[in-house]
Amino acid sequence: MDSANWNQFNPEGNPIMNRAICWLRTNLRLGDHPALEKAIEENDEVLLVYVFDKRFWNMERMGSARAKFLLGSLHELRSEVNQIGGEIEFLYGNAVKEIPKLMAELGFDTCYAQREDAPYEASDEKALAKKCRLVLCGGKGLFEDEDLPFPLKDIPQTFSVFRRKVEKQLKIREVCAKPKALNCSWKPQGDLATLGKLGYDISSFDERSVLNFRGGEREGWARMNGWIWERNCLRNYKETRNGLLGADYSSKLSPWLAAGCLSAVQVYWEIKKYEEYRTANESTYWLFFELLWREFFRFVARKHGAKLFMPAGIKGEKAQSTILHHEALQEWCQGKTGNSLVDANITELIKSGWMSNRGRQIVASFLVNDLGQSWLAGARFFEHHLIDYDPCSNYGNWAYLGGVGNDPRPKRAFNVSKQAEIYDTKNAFRDHWLSK
Repeated sequence: MDSANWNQFNPEGNPIMNRAICWLRTNLRLGDHPALEKAIEENDEVLLVYVFDKRFWNMERMGSARAKFLLGSLHELRSEVNQIGGEIEFLYGNAVKEIPKLMAELGFDTCYAQREDAPYEASDEKALAKKCRLVLCGGKGLFEDEDLPFPLKDIPQTFSVFRRKVEKQLKIREVCAKPKALNCSWKPQGDLATLGKLGYDISSFDERSVLNFRGGEREGWARMNGWIWERNCLRNYKETRNGLLGADYSSKLSPWLAAGCLSAVQVYWEIKKYEEYRTANESTYWLFFELLWREFFRFVARKHGAKLFMPAGIKGEKAQSTILHHEALQEWCQGKTGNSLVDANITELIKSGWMSNRGRQIVASFLVNDLGQSWLAGARFFEHHLIDYDPCSNYGNWAYLGGVGNDPRPKRAFNVSKQAEIYDTKNAFRDHWLSK
């Protein structure tokens, strides 16, 4: 890249005073994008940048389902950005190295970005801030540290206490307006990757999948509007949320939330809108309740950092289980344990990148309590396969069930046979995934 190629003047012949980069992370949208909004407000030109960081974009950490979803999200976002006059530059390598290099070539000194929660991402922010002016903004969740009714260091150990304290003085910000125009005269040099270029197999869609998840802001809104408004599924969500089979027993908005195609704030205000125009009941509260769980694990990760991703978890205690039998772990990972409910859920995850919330609890409990294996091994398996993988929620939930997280109980075990009797009475889910 050659900085001489950058147009130093706007169409009127006046010098451009301020130019900046907006680093795209888990906020692959134009609507409700605080970092981009601030970048546009404070600069004459803004170049969006996405980094295919090898530490995250590799087949050990990310399976093909999530890779395909993210690439679809980026493809749609690039089109939307181009339509309003903007550009996305795609970089490859370590973000902390590649972003300052690009900024030096272009003569930029400011990078705007959404603040992340997990320790890997937080360490990148600290490292990048040493190399350039980094402006971090909110947008990841419903609120930030300064909005909490207590200091981050005093976050309650249990979710129930966290929820009660937060709800007493809950104040959610308004949605940021979607930009109508972007000013950028730089022509990108890096192209958007393909699955093949990144080393992934281009696998075909499994018709048994609960949904054909497609990435992107438009797809996220289509799913939310269809589920909430067109099919009116939110009205009875509390009764259906533990389902295993079907497209609408739950919202399934988590893939778009994890990639940032939708923001938690957008979902929150859509719930409020539904309550105003349709009905407010236990089901509408329950969807908000689950957004609060997501917030809880975000702040747990911010407080405890790398501890959350270690065997002893945030309790600093020896985990209840360790990897005792490699063969047993592999059978679980392949959906070949001999327990039909566990195997059906694992098969669904492998084939589609999705698993229900109830299924996740069942298979996690079975791995830790029935097979005596490490919760961390299960968390890493989920990290690879889940299309809606989020580091804080994934590791927070697994540590919770592993006895080293935020669960006040010393052990949380599920009776898998009883779970099958309650949630798959007629074997419909097991037959769906194990009959082929």
